[in-house]
Amino acid sequence: MSERYGYWNKVLHVDLNAATTSIEEPGDEFFRMYGGGRAMSAYYLLKHVPAGTDAFDPENVFVFSPGVITGAPVPGAGRHNVGAVSPLSGGIAESEAGGFWGAELKRAGWDGIVVHGQSDKPVYLYINNDTVEIRDASHLWGKVTGDVEDAIREEHDDQFIRVAQIGPAGENLVRFACVMNDGKEAAGRGGMGAVLGSKKLKAVAVRGTQPVPVADKTILKNTAKWVSTTLDENHANFSHFGTGVAMEGKNLDGGTPSRNFKFGSFDEIRKIDAVAVGENHRIQMDACFACSVRCKKVVQIEMSEADAGVTRKGVQISHDPKGRYRVDPRYGGPEYESLASLGGNLNVDDLVAICKANEMCNYLGIDSISTGATIAWAMEAYEKGLITLEDTDGEPMRFEHGDDVVRWIEKIATRDGYGDVLAEGSQRVAEGLGLGSEEFLTTVKGVEMGMHDPRHMENMRETFLLSPTGGDHGSPTSDRNGLRNAVGICSFLAYDDEQTLDILRAVTGWDIDAEEMKTISHRGQTLARMFNNRLGFTRADDVLPKRFEEDLPMHKGMSPEFQDSLVMNYYAEHGWDEQGVPTAEGMAALGLSEEELALTR
Repeated sequence: MSERYGYWNKVLHVDLNAATTSIEEPGDEFFRMYGGGRAMSAYYLLKHVPAGTDAFDPENVFVFSPGVITGAPVPGAGRHNVGAVSPLSGGIAESEAGGFWGAELKRAGWDGIVVHGQSDKPVYLYINNDTVEIRDASHLWGKVTGDVEDAIREEHDDQFIRVAQIGPAGENLVRFACVMNDGKEAAGRGGMGAVLGSKKLKAVAVRGTQPVPVADKTILKNTAKWVSTTLDENHANFSHFGTGVAMEGKNLDGGTPSRNFKFGSFDEIRKIDAVAVGENHRIQMDACFACSVRCKKVVQIEMSEADAGVTRKGVQISHDPKGRYRVDPRYGGPEYESLASLGGNLNVDDLVAICKANEMCNYLGIDSISTGATIAWAMEAYEKGLITLEDTDGEPMRFEHGDDVVRWIEKIATRDGYGDVLAEGSQRVAEGLGLGSEEFLTTVKGVEMGMHDPRHMENMRETFLLSPTGGDHGSPTSDRNGLRNAVGICSFLAYDDEQTLDILRAVTGWDIDAEEMKTISHRGQTLARMFNNRLGFTRADDVLPKRFEEDLPMHKGMSPEFQDSLVMNYYAEHGWDEQGVPTAEGMAALGLSEEELALTR
């Protein structure tokens, strides 16, 4: 066998029922076929999860899957994927996160983790290179994410341990709970934190000391140098402000999610964009593993004006003039999706409250997009009189009120009062409520849409219509991002296709070409489609909510006929039939075997 690069050929299987672990060696062809990431998650779900499996069933497996590029010494190589049956959609969920955890898992000598079954008590998984232990987590249950990270590091006397974990929202089975790592990085979409909560797996703590083997260090070094020396040319907005710097332009173009996606603009958008965060509350910019772009905001806010003169690293710490909130910098700061979902779409211009809401989502372990979108739906229902103060125990749900948002995040994460209802996600609540409330949902396949209006953004139309994970904004349907989500490279890095190909070759040593990269992307998309088909999804699920058939002031609505044309063209391109079922010919072209993937399960 030739020397391996980019992967170790080691997948860890964890059986929580039996409290045992085992190692699988899938083989070199496996990694060349799937690349890791989303395709690997879909593969193991097809392999192990039968039809009819609910998200909270013990038979639902949970997959942590970095890609073959994850952990390599090149900017953008800090990504990993998580996958399982979604508590929101009942279909596949897979979500990506950055930071350091995925690279640490690779540096510990592992290409992925597949978690089976359910524990009868809280546990966490401890990995230190080849050492793997299932440990008691009773003392961690109920704690917020920062406290858990501190406790695990203290328990092992190692401040370099990286922790992926759920917060109280995941423990409480909030259907849009997420998996947090490194304090402020979220695998946010689809309710993956609730799946781990059902399994009583509180955290996966990892320490790795082995450099990931790569085929050509020189190419990676030159690529890293290109990124660092051309920051202002290629990544200026990201490196200076992070995401959200273009919100004012989006607003002028009539594409800002506003008042539950009812309008396309918000007059106070300039008060809450990334520039406003930088001018008022940001103390520094952080980076993911091996990346010089440093696109992650870090904010710190103190509660009173008396603290306004305090500085951190030479930067004056901001304050909340109303004395309401303190925001801890360990939980980062709001990026575009949070600024829009917890701010603009709720018509909230209170940036301090938005920063607090974002911090709460991170320490409680709850997806800021679904949280904000569920609250937006509820606020519209409240405005229309469909939800009343009697329903909410006297707690108002008002657009434009940031303090209402902060209160409801706590209530949702702890399932307190009407928060217990909203913790089911907006679609389930609307289906129970009726009264026409379904007409202003913003969900696809049960998952609340990311903060990009497809009436305004042409490139998001196929994404929201056809993403197997529902309202996922990460463009998993595109060849570019489908490939990047598989191999573990950040979609924000300004690599063109040729550079991405060079990086993949340099890491793995494969003689891969552009066509094979596209095939890896299509393979991941088809695997996810096959899994959804197994769980009962059909052509009827590939539609946008009624709200998006409505016109915006500056953009036309998307008619059912127009949506249908996009769907049918995509099916044809990917070798699926008119019902969205992959054909035998289409599968054969991707090298997929029905027997291998246990399609009769």
